[in-house]
Amino acid sequence: MTTSAPESTIDLIGAILIEMFEFPAEEVQGGTLMRDMLTDSLMVVEMAIVLHERLGIKVDEEELRALTLAEFADVLDARITAL
Repeated sequence: MTTSAPESTIDLIGAILIEMFEFPAEEVQGGTLMRDMLTDSLMVVEMAIVLHERLGIKVDEEELRALTLAEFADVLDARITAL
């Protein structure tokens, strides 16, 4: 059995939200604020840690609260490109 890896940063974040935090897949949309999906501070910290482990970049917890999923993915893509 093979599983496909997420093709983009937004897909990776969506997969984490669905798998780790059991967020409903149909509600993972680019225009949704991250704070609406990561509803408590522990979830925010856990997401920051997971993204650091998987992507090797630091994530500011405030970004996880202020940006939409698409905006946050764009910020991470820019950081990855700058590496």
